[in-house]
Amino acid sequence: GRQQAINEFKLRRKDGKYVYVETEASVIHREEKPMVIQGIARDITERKNAQEMLQQSEQKLRNIFESVADGVFTMDMNGVYTEVNQAMLDMHRLTSKNDLIGVNAFDCVAPSNMEEARAGIEQTTREGAIVTKQFISRRLGDGSEFPVEISAKLLTDAWGNATGFVGIARDVSQRKQAEEEKRQLEQKAQLASRLASVGELAAGIAHEINNPLTSVIGYAQLLSGEENIPDDMRKDLKAIIEGANRVAGIVKRLLTFARQTKPQQTLVSIADLVTSTVELRAYHLRNGNIKVTTQFDPELPVITADPGQLQQVFLNLIVNAEIEMKRAHGKGKLLITAEKVGKTIRISFKDDGPGIAKENLDRIFHPFFTTKEVGEGTGLGLSICYGIVSEHGGRIWAESQPGKGATFIVELPVVARASQPKPAKPKEEKVQKVAKAKILAVDDEPMILQLLGRLLAEEGYRLDTVDNAADAMKMIDKERYNLILLDIKMPDMSGIELYERLQKIAPSLARRVMFITGDVMGPETEAFLSQARAPYVTKPFDASKLKKEVRRLLSRG
Repeated sequence: GRQQAINEFKLRRKDGKYVYVETEASVIHREEKPMVIQGIARDITERKNAQEMLQQSEQKLRNIFESVADGVFTMDMNGVYTEVNQAMLDMHRLTSKNDLIGVNAFDCVAPSNMEEARAGIEQTTREGAIVTKQFISRRLGDGSEFPVEISAKLLTDAWGNATGFVGIARDVSQRKQAEEEKRQLEQKAQLASRLASVGELAAGIAHEINNPLTSVIGYAQLLSGEENIPDDMRKDLKAIIEGANRVAGIVKRLLTFARQTKPQQTLVSIADLVTSTVELRAYHLRNGNIKVTTQFDPELPVITADPGQLQQVFLNLIVNAEIEMKRAHGKGKLLITAEKVGKTIRISFKDDGPGIAKENLDRIFHPFFTTKEVGEGTGLGLSICYGIVSEHGGRIWAESQPGKGATFIVELPVVARASQPKPAKPKEEKVQKVAKAKILAVDDEPMILQLLGRLLAEEGYRLDTVDNAADAMKMIDKERYNLILLDIKMPDMSGIELYERLQKIAPSLARRVMFITGDVMGPETEAFLSQARAPYVTKPFDASKLKKEVRRLLSRG
């Protein structure tokens, strides 16, 4: 018999180099005694070197596989993971490969994206090339969902038979967040651009519209003040005044929407302001079968804001909710809450109406966008709200799912402000009629000058009128005036320029100037009036208020 053994040795040659030798030896026995050892020795250095290189290559690939920041995986044709790297485990918040290897990849896909994931596998199998898809994945570690981008390729054997898939999985949460933030910034920039465009339009037309409106309202008020006019005519005049004031209100809203007016800030209690706004709409809410519930944080701080502008925002949101709920089911529930969130106060208006379509959520604050029927709205309400809230340094947005109502959220900053002393009670001002007071009216609109002549003549004042600043300067050189009524926007020389000249040549007269303007909302005009601290009335003005202001100024002497 014989015994055989195979061994490998590392030997040193005479030249000092090392070689690998494989020996195959056997022992020959005779009469059960070992007699001879015979064998073969092979130089396997090249084979061993090749094996070591292969091992090193495999280790290198393994190191790369494990060090890639993105998840790397292989899976069989059924979608079962056969290998994963550490990044895949981290992505799924797992610690052991055994928790993921053997799991079907479709178990990691959110149900809402299952069809898209299966379609991706089918496409990869069909095309053989790299296919990249994005969908929502589910973390096996905690069940949370996240957006993932998968790039996968079909694996084949030496004969071209499909054996499985290899792929890279990338958590794109941060990218999606960055894309969303970029999209929101672009939308804000577009909205700001649109607001600015409409603002320019509003500022441009305000002067032209307010001048004729002033005449319409003023003459209608003059006629309605007559004693011997029929009741039906008085009723018609009232309708004219109301209609003209409605137009004036639209112009004012356009200018407010254009955000050219800074908020007149004071200390405001949001709870009180919301409550008073709901009370303002209480009658209509009751008639519409709308139940309003309010919930306010008892520790809600006061803020500095313009109560009139904020009430306009709150009222608009309440009316919109009321309309949508009544339209949907003839009744509704509106929940208004206010709470302190960080350094802001968050006011939410949650209704149970039809909700807002997803494609409209990003457009509802755009100017002139409306889902109402023709004639039911201008599409400016929410744009005005956006402008007012932004001017207060806050945010406004909407959240909604169709069929599940909508929630409009307003966030306003809480600004630390020192307590203000209680204002002293104003002394009762003596307002007396100044006999034979002489007034100069300067306006480039003849109708306005005629109207001022009629109104001030009723008060017994003497009035001179001119339609430009140059003629006004000539009149001032010749006559002595107790008061100057001065339009701001005029061709050639504006009212502001005339006023500045008066400050130099007749400062005492400059202190007796009252401006009349249809452009008080303009930033330049507003800044000038604030700096000059000069009295003014805005077109279209109320006749009785104008007379009262003139009497007050003349009474100062």
